[in-house]
Amino acid sequence: MEHPAYRDNLEQILAFTCGRQLLNIKDVKAFTGIRDPRTVRKYSPMDASGHISAATFARQLCGGARK
Repeated sequence: MEHPAYRDNLEQILAFTCGRQLLNIKDVKAFTGIRDPRTVRKYSPMDASGHISAATFARQLCGGARK
């Protein structure tokens, strides 16, 4: 079942990234206001190269997709 805020989060993320589906640490930092890249890595399920899909990030913002 989809979280009620998932679509809203995904829409905001895609608008922020001009439609890019793959975000890097810099994108997540800018979107969330988090300053430390270690904090981004701690709370976001990124791959080894430091990327996360917009869909996974939207789900993570809803409290899901945690490691």
